[in-house]
Amino acid sequence: MNLKHIYFLLVGILFASASPVPDPIKETNLPSDYLLKINGEASYSEEFLYVLNKNRQQEDAPISKEDFDQNFDLFVDYKLKVKHAMDLGMHQTEEFIEEFIAFKEELKKPYLLENSLTEGELRKAYSRMQEIVKASHILFKFPPNATKEDSIAVFKMAIKVKVEAEAGADFHKLAATYSEDPSANINKGDLGYFTALQMVLPFEEAAYNLKPGEISDPVISDYGYHIIKLEDRRPNPGQLHVSHLLIRSGEHTGDQEDQIARNKINQIHQSLLNEPSIWPELVNTYSEDEASKVNKGLIPWFGVGAIVPEFEHAAFSLKNKGDFSAPVKTDYGYHIIRLEGSKPVPSFEEVLPKIKSSILRDSRSKLIKEQVLAMQKAKFKAVENQALLSKLKNTFSKTQGRPKAELYKELEALALTNVEPLIQSDWKEANLGDLIEFLKISDPSGKTVLKVNFDKAYTEFSTQQFSLWEEEYIYENNLEYRQLVNEYKQGMLLFELMNNEVWQKALEDSAGQMDYFESNREQYLWEKRVKALVVKAKNGQDISEVTNWLKDQPLSDSLSGELNTKFLEENPLLFTVNQTIYEINKNELFSDLDLDQRFHKLKRNNETILLVLGETLPARQKQFGETRGKLIQDYQQFLEKKLLTELKQNYNIQVNEDEKEKIYQSLVQ
Repeated sequence: MNLKHIYFLLVGILFASASPVPDPIKETNLPSDYLLKINGEASYSEEFLYVLNKNRQQEDAPISKEDFDQNFDLFVDYKLKVKHAMDLGMHQTEEFIEEFIAFKEELKKPYLLENSLTEGELRKAYSRMQEIVKASHILFKFPPNATKEDSIAVFKMAIKVKVEAEAGADFHKLAATYSEDPSANINKGDLGYFTALQMVLPFEEAAYNLKPGEISDPVISDYGYHIIKLEDRRPNPGQLHVSHLLIRSGEHTGDQEDQIARNKINQIHQSLLNEPSIWPELVNTYSEDEASKVNKGLIPWFGVGAIVPEFEHAAFSLKNKGDFSAPVKTDYGYHIIRLEGSKPVPSFEEVLPKIKSSILRDSRSKLIKEQVLAMQKAKFKAVENQALLSKLKNTFSKTQGRPKAELYKELEALALTNVEPLIQSDWKEANLGDLIEFLKISDPSGKTVLKVNFDKAYTEFSTQQFSLWEEEYIYENNLEYRQLVNEYKQGMLLFELMNNEVWQKALEDSAGQMDYFESNREQYLWEKRVKALVVKAKNGQDISEVTNWLKDQPLSDSLSGELNTKFLEENPLLFTVNQTIYEINKNELFSDLDLDQRFHKLKRNNETILLVLGETLPARQKQFGETRGKLIQDYQQFLEKKLLTELKQNYNIQVNEDEKEKIYQSLVQ
């Protein structure tokens, strides 16, 4: 996901609302009383209420008048920016249209298919999730552009190897010899434990239908033929919640660096054995997984098959909350894992969204699509014109093997004498002209030869038609979906506007940056500073040698490196060191120090702190290059305020105060 997506998902949609952007879906359910008009284009109360409720969903207390007005003002600002983006034509660019269509395709899926997934498929998947199975396989791939004969040859080879396995040959040796799965060189076909929805459907079906020790017939998937041996099946242990501490050491790490990482993790583990309660401190101080470190080392709940095998095996070996593992090596480095909690397989209701999402990605989707079409026809009480369908089938048959232009000509002639709808329903209707337009999408000129039969073409047409109808129906009748679509649309528009008018402009406008800097120099000041090296060691660590050596050393650019070399190579956990320039009044370490005294030893917060002070630097104004990061942020804020000021001057803003007050009263009652 790129910056644009992150922006409008986390920030830009903060005040998104129903959009006046022209859309093929008609907004028929909007109320008549507007809340806000910008140059005559109306926004309604449902827009503001949707966003306000979404942003305050964690709030229990009634909204104050001040908060309500602040939210409304931000809403107006947002609508101004979106209106300006539209007036600039940002919603009409090819890039915007393509990206928005792609987003909407994802947004509509839960709404369109929520009732189309059969209870049987969902329950079967959930039933399988109660078990985990351990399987090995041998994969026989099809050659590129495989012929029928190629497929038969691969199948015969798979049968041959199966016979060898059933005759007593070692399955893992067979996998190492014959399998074309790239990982077989390492795992000898062993796939470990997995549960439902973690393998492609044909593989899952075969594995779950075997008993331990049984070997399957060749199973075909998109990858080729598989011979599967079931090694074990057992109840699903559920999910774990763990925290971990990582010392990084990947496959490209040299032997010496890996040895240092291994020594470090072993020392940390020994510290835990001596005093398990210091785990949070160790994670905070030493873990090199920045993503989990900020959350006390915690990673999201996970189950079997969801994480790297070495980590998973060690985690599931822990029995009691608070137990921690010995150091574990993975491709990421060395881990220590602590068990924080465990829970059984979630209830059907909890895991239902995940099951739906997974099913949509595997071969069950074909079955589901057929069910969707049948359900849509029933939902809209659709009636298909069988007499016309028969004529169309004959027309397709007559023009097979000829240019599609001839088919178009025949169909257009047929349309002149058949004015009855091709599909009629309580919601919409489709005629022969709609079918002709659909066929012309892939070949407007009709120069290619007709090869597809009518049944396939009509199924594709009706599938698209009913999907469009259902989307339109949901948009008009489902407030949440309507607002979600518009949320994304306006978030994208806002990103484009802000990127062009504020963010990118602020980054590239060096002259504007300098002008802003010169006009606001008083904001960019260095307070009184001191050059210093700071050593911190936990109470109990013997750093007497460090103290004796350091108190005689003058501060130099190389002092930190010398300290590391002299004391940390043998004992990397002895202390931490930082050498930089500190603003005195912004760091409590220096608040009561005699800055003329070069060396200090302090006791603070269960730590021993050693300080070596160097030159004291007086307060002064910062140079342009010393504050460019902060300056650009400030310049961006300046440009945004300027943009809003200009928009408020150039656009006519009308607020329906009666409607606004009605909304507020409804919220505080």
